[in-house]
Amino acid sequence: MSSLTDRYVFAALAAIPEAQRSDIERELRTSIADAVEARTDAGQSPAEAERLVLTEFGDPVRLAASYTDRPLYLIGPDLFLDWWRLLKRVLAIVVPLAFVATVVFRMTTDPEDPAQAFGAALSNSLGAVVQVGFWLTLVFAVIQYNGTRRKDLGLAPWSPAALPSLPRQASVSLGDTIATVVLLAFFIGLLLWQKVGSLLFLDGEPVVVLQDSLWSFWLPSLIALLAAKAVFAVVLYVSGRWTYLFAAVNTALALLFTVPVLWLLATDRVFDLTILSADGRGQEASSWTVGITAATVLVIGVWEIADGFIKAFKASRAAPAVSVPVPSN
Repeated sequence: MSSLTDRYVFAALAAIPEAQRSDIERELRTSIADAVEARTDAGQSPAEAERLVLTEFGDPVRLAASYTDRPLYLIGPDLFLDWWRLLKRVLAIVVPLAFVATVVFRMTTDPEDPAQAFGAALSNSLGAVVQVGFWLTLVFAVIQYNGTRRKDLGLAPWSPAALPSLPRQASVSLGDTIATVVLLAFFIGLLLWQKVGSLLFLDGEPVVVLQDSLWSFWLPSLIALLAAKAVFAVVLYVSGRWTYLFAAVNTALALLFTVPVLWLLATDRVFDLTILSADGRGQEASSWTVGITAATVLVIGVWEIADGFIKAFKASRAAPAVSVPVPSN
């Protein structure tokens, strides 16, 4: 079978519990192959026969629900899948934007309280989930209650053109995305904690590691940039694979972070090195601290840029896998 059938089977199996996938895959492929063979024996071309058969089978997610006796009900079966797909897309856009916009706004209007800005961003993101879910569901419920059907809304019937692409080698994994977002959130929290507390103490007194003047502009900007990098990681995962456009965006984000930090380090505007002077370590220890930090930031920045283009290159050359990979639920 062609990749069109592979894509159809992949989309159907993704909505089926893993324990049932093997048997259902064999049954589904056999049914498609038999239906295509009947049409080709009648004189249709293989490609046209396959497209018509898959169109008759209908939306693969709806077909999967019939295999597992799982009703697609919440607001009504006719519009359920349209509601579910739109809800996921809107949340993927609105929630990250709400988080980043809140952080930027709060840090611009009240840079003296970064912890409150971060908390407000989390609160607004959760509120965005609730608001989008409620209002979108309400709209679809009203539409369904009035007896409006998909065709009345001008929604095109399902066709094989709506099938998702098969995953490629070098696709973006959920584990990598979660790890990236968690790591960025950790660094954001670490910077905010520096404003309200301290991880270091000298003679029982908290030690300030970063210069307080950075909070006037640089640290709020870098925190917003770290949040943007987290949003980028989510967008990349939703897209499913690296492209040269994503590699270019990744390069821009890396440069926007690396270049200002290196300049601040070179001009001694990052660390408050009072602790080293008080401990008698002097200028040499201060230079080592700045030098090691600068080297670390530079290596990470160069690695991020190179890694993005390497993954984009691999993704552009990777062919779809021969067997259909099935994502776990």
